[in-house]
Amino acid sequence: MEPNGEEDEEGVPKVGRKGDEEEPALGIAVVGLQILRGAHPKIMHGIHGCIHFSSRSFNTHLHWTTVKIMDLLHGIGVDLVLYLQANYRNYESVFHLASSLADLHTPIFIFFPVWFHLHQKVGINLIWVAVVGDWLNLVFKWVLFGERPYWWVHETQFYGSAPPPVLQQFPITCETGPGSPSGHAMGLAGVWHVMVTAVLAANTERTHSALFSWVVRLGLWMVLAIVILLVCMSRVYVAAHFPHQVITGVIAGMIVAEVFNRVQWIYSASLKKYLYVTLFLLTFALGFYVLLKALGVDLLWTLDKAKRWCIRPEWVHMDTTPFASLMRNMGTLFGLGLGLHSPLCEQKKEIKSASFRLGCIIFSLLLLQLLDTVSLPSKSNILFYLLSFCKSAAAPFITAALVPGCLSVLFLSKNVQRNL
Repeated sequence: MEPNGEEDEEGVPKVGRKGDEEEPALGIAVVGLQILRGAHPKIMHGIHGCIHFSSRSFNTHLHWTTVKIMDLLHGIGVDLVLYLQANYRNYESVFHLASSLADLHTPIFIFFPVWFHLHQKVGINLIWVAVVGDWLNLVFKWVLFGERPYWWVHETQFYGSAPPPVLQQFPITCETGPGSPSGHAMGLAGVWHVMVTAVLAANTERTHSALFSWVVRLGLWMVLAIVILLVCMSRVYVAAHFPHQVITGVIAGMIVAEVFNRVQWIYSASLKKYLYVTLFLLTFALGFYVLLKALGVDLLWTLDKAKRWCIRPEWVHMDTTPFASLMRNMGTLFGLGLGLHSPLCEQKKEIKSASFRLGCIIFSLLLLQLLDTVSLPSKSNILFYLLSFCKSAAAPFITAALVPGCLSVLFLSKNVQRNL
């Protein structure tokens, strides 16, 4: 078989091709056929050009197909944002409350003090799921480069020459990190999964009828589903996330919670192990950042977009940057280890009364609310990140060591006076 000598516009011989829509599989079949027939070198050169053209066309087509799929997902997401903002305006306060409850601040400053003094293992598990889940969320965001609706509508070519949709913004809209997966949805799904499974486990330990246990189980999972739905709707309503980002966040959060439900070493981990895990998570994230930076990837690309397209500069907060999240997580985990292995925490083991537990819960919540009122200076990034670490470390230490240690002294002194 001899080549016909004709070449297309790119200068590639036409042997083994059928026009511009050639499929890669057909090019591979032609190669095998010519090898079996002992093809002439010129023919092999022509086939090589055909394969190169087909591979290049396929890769280009795949790239544009991926872009079109993501644009379509984003376009559908923007339509849903517009629909929610137009038809659920009366529920705006509910959505804002749901977003606030889904923030990592809530499990650390509210849920952890309650659960730690009711059932210490559940409180410990809750912190690990919240911290590791948020750390994984940070890594995923660095890899997936997720857009956010409030800036995407201004920069996309999806709408052509038509004016972009006008999305309403709120004080909690202008998140500065990448959007995929949703950290609020991921954190809430993981933390609430821990709490629901803890209640279900306590329910199975009691003697109840099968019907009662089934009703409790169904009711709790329905509550979890409703809470997750509200949070997902709230994140879409405020134009901070696209629908597919909150869905992937929920799935990822559930997986993290299920994994830690099967991990037992966290309940007996030494202070040294807490320190090692904290350093590992910190150095891994920083090393990954440096590696991507060396490869030419700008991981702070979203900060410029947030500053450019947020309608009010004061809504762009430093505490939503990826490094602020990282330092909060590391501080929380280290503070938990420090509190659990403090001599103050050991004293509470001598007291089993319900009034002592209730007092620990109340005073922990009060002190953490006072701690939460402390605002951090944001003029210096390094100082802000350092103080974020310290503030986050103080929260679990207050709950696990300071409050029970101080109250145990009061309770034990009262018992001594009674015995006298």
